[in-house]
Amino acid sequence: MSATKERITQKQIALRAEISPDFLSHIVHGRRPCPKAVAVRLEMVTGISKVTWVWGSPLEIREALERFMKHQGGQGGY
Repeated sequence: MSATKERITQKQIALRAEISPDFLSHIVHGRRPCPKAVAVRLEMVTGISKVTWVWGSPLEIREALERFMKHQGGQGGY
């Protein structure tokens, strides 16, 4: 019997950070800046530095988020 490793989704991250999934998508793709208060909540949820959320390039943010999402797969929480 093999354990399934479900990846955490951006939607789950957004909801835990108390923002809409669409707003997180806009931040991740560089269409909206990340407000400092939101960056603090995203740091609490993901462990990705608020500095990255506020001042990182869209590529830096996406790469950090991808690493987090892969790392969280199958761990049952964060």
